[in-house]
Amino acid sequence: MKKRGLLVLLVSAVILSAALPTGMCAFGEESYEDSGEWMESTEEETEDPIPESYYLPIESNEIEGWPTGPQIEAEAAVVMDADTGAFLYSKNMTAKEYPASITKIMTALLAIENGDLDETITFSEIVYDIEYASSHAGIQPGEEMTLRQALYALMLESANDAANGIAEHIAGSVSNFVDMMNEKAAELGCVNTHFENPHGLHDENHYTCARDMALIAQAAFQNKEFRKIVGTIEYSIPETNKVDETRYFLNHQKMLYQEDVYYEPCLGGKTGFTEDAWNTLVTFAKKDKRTLISVILRVNGSTKSFLESAEILDYGYDNFKRARIKIPEYSETIGELAGILELSEAAVTYDSQLSQKAVKKKSSVVLDIPSNLSASDITKTISNDGKIHFTYEGWELGSTDMSFNSLDLEISQPELSQETYQTMQEQKETEEYIPEDETAQEKALRIGRKYLKKAQEWALSAWEKIQEWAGIAWDFILEKLGFLDGWVTENELKAALLTLILILILIPVLIVAWRRNSKAKKIRKARKLEKEDRVRIEKDIDTKSVSEIEQELRMELEREMEQRRKEEEKKAEAKREEEEMQAAERIIEEREALKEAEEAVVVSEDEKEELE
Repeated sequence: MKKRGLLVLLVSAVILSAALPTGMCAFGEESYEDSGEWMESTEEETEDPIPESYYLPIESNEIEGWPTGPQIEAEAAVVMDADTGAFLYSKNMTAKEYPASITKIMTALLAIENGDLDETITFSEIVYDIEYASSHAGIQPGEEMTLRQALYALMLESANDAANGIAEHIAGSVSNFVDMMNEKAAELGCVNTHFENPHGLHDENHYTCARDMALIAQAAFQNKEFRKIVGTIEYSIPETNKVDETRYFLNHQKMLYQEDVYYEPCLGGKTGFTEDAWNTLVTFAKKDKRTLISVILRVNGSTKSFLESAEILDYGYDNFKRARIKIPEYSETIGELAGILELSEAAVTYDSQLSQKAVKKKSSVVLDIPSNLSASDITKTISNDGKIHFTYEGWELGSTDMSFNSLDLEISQPELSQETYQTMQEQKETEEYIPEDETAQEKALRIGRKYLKKAQEWALSAWEKIQEWAGIAWDFILEKLGFLDGWVTENELKAALLTLILILILIPVLIVAWRRNSKAKKIRKARKLEKEDRVRIEKDIDTKSVSEIEQELRMELEREMEQRRKEEEKKAEAKREEEEMQAAERIIEEREALKEAEEAVVVSEDEKEELE
């Protein structure tokens, strides 16, 4: 009942604060870019029923035959396949937007690439160079912590002081680090991105687009340490040389754990919010061995950013499939491209390099394509950048590298012997004879026999290669197994000791995993109970009239005042008892002093009588 009353009191306080002038608020919304449930509820209360951004065009829906994507309120959004780089969903993908704290993904990427996570950062006064009351980790000038700890503060707590300290540590100054950020963005192929700071607090010249943010997130997610950090729910930094308490951080990407927006495939991500950017969100998810990245820019409400991210990610998982696309053989040899075959008798060299394939490439690639399409619907083109690009109706689905074998020949002045000339003549006589009056049916049969012969030769060659590789692999396995068996036989004691060590290592790991799982279950259970209590209290409040709520609030306040009065009476009583005790102690001390004085007088009189 007390908890219910406190909730009512809090609701009343929020209503009263909303009635006050805006200027009387202690902190601006922009300062709390990831500030929790209070800020989220405030944002959602100010939302328009259907904002104009809801009707902005979705580029991917304009592709003929492409699955229709969901209409969402975010001003810009994409879903990218993290492995192939294909954009499955695209809304305003290159439009200029403010990123807010998802900027920190680039900051973390550069820090991991250019620093040692176990090295120590000594923070300078730069930690104060952030907006008043913006999100921070309470880092002090002169404080020391590892780069790893600073990155957890950066990505989980969205600490702007950590962002500045990391930038200065990596590049010597924040401005140098910003230059690194813009260089990296250009390297990744960003087309509408410019950074002005490492944290994302608002600046007119600090912007990005959904497409570029996905490219940055894709590059960051390829790093194992980054994946570990953004997927961590809770983290703590123990006492340091400047702060004598442990700091605890909770990941703001609530799709990882909070039940109302929980998304099972979620692997982590980064949230952002400023008054100019509104809510932004990058989410990493994995399902059915497919890793997708979603980017949401400028949506009004953090809860809405989570729900819309889940909606477009589900679209990516439900409407696309993995398909293996074969790449054409491009079977021409260097000799064929060079025209050696057409030179006939004039050919002056038969170097073995001429028989090499001119193009080096993979035999196939795996791409994400719409479920209603097949591999034959995909177009393959070779571009000037040395890649084979795969597209559907002009929409990029992925690419793979290709290269050309080099040719390095030394050709001397031709001197044909009689024997060489005779050989060339015999080759010419054995060339396929094509009659002048060949019919279409005969031509088709001739071409068919020619390609069938080539196919048979290719199949035979491939089978021989497979047998050769299988034999090599089998021999290697037998060799290793024989070596292992022989070593165990000769070193039974060592083998037993090694097995025991592995078991001893495995047992603590299993114990730690079991404890962490138990702790996680307890946390989830506690959160579930808390949510149920909150829902029950809210339902109870909704069923009551205003007068009943006011009466309950008045009763709660009276109870609190009565409790406070009793506590004050207890304190007064305790104080009175203490004063009485002190007075009694003084009386006892005075009596003891008087007694000692009387005894001293008696002793002096006895001594006087003895002297007489």
